[in-house]
Amino acid sequence: MNDVRGKRLSNNPIFVGTPVNSFVQNKNAPWIRITSIPGDLADYADDERIIEYPRFQIDFWIVKTKAQESVDMERLIYKLMRSFGFERYYKYRATDPDMTDLLMVQSNYEFQGLA
Repeated sequence: MNDVRGKRLSNNPIFVGTPVNSFVQNKNAPWIRITSIPGDLADYADDERIIEYPRFQIDFWIVKTKAQESVDMERLIYKLMRSFGFERYYKYRATDPDMTDLLMVQSNYEFQGLA
């Protein structure tokens, strides 16, 4: 992300939950937000859980003119999540309505029980 941004930020631009308002600026893009998706899917055997299926939403914001970099980031996140046994089941790309210079890329992942 530092290469795309053209500078290193003093704070890690990966957030669990929403970043503080003072951080959310075009000049800080790209940044990533990871959110747990509620739910409790699991497989059972003999009334005991044998596999759980946690879900996560991973969003990132990037300057719209960096189209190739956005594709590269999306592929990197996908590859990383697959390496930990997660599969993407939803993705969406759109201009952020509050920050129209930025593209928001959303991907939802579910653990497949196969790490």
